[in-house]
Amino acid sequence: MVNLQKAVEAENYALAAELRDEINKLEAESLAASANALVYENIQYAFRLGQKGRHKVFVYSGVICGMDPVCCISSSLRESACIDKLTRGSNQPFYQVYHILMHSLRQDEGHG
Repeated sequence: MVNLQKAVEAENYALAAELRDEINKLEAESLAASANALVYENIQYAFRLGQKGRHKVFVYSGVICGMDPVCCISSSLRESACIDKLTRGSNQPFYQVYHILMHSLRQDEGHG
C-alpha cells in the first residue's frame, strides 16, 4: 500500500493502476482461499487415521494413513482412475491406505 501511495503522490498513475490491479488480484485469491478453507473445515470423513477397513470395490484390507478433503492427484491420473465417473467425482474425501497383505501375516505367524 505504501508503494501505491507513493505512485499516486508522484502522479505515476500507470504504476498506481498496476499496483491497484495486483492488490485486487491478491484480495480475490485470498477470498477464494478463505472460501476453500471453510469448505474443507466442514468435510465429513467416513474414516479416521489408523482405522482398519476393507475397500468395498477392490476388496483389499488396509489402514488409513492419510486423507484429503478432495481428490489431489494429477488430472492424468484422475482420468486413468476414472475419478470423474464416481457418483461425487473428485469432490469428496479421498484416503491414503496402507495395504495389509493378510496371507503374508498369517504365514509369518508362528515363525518366531
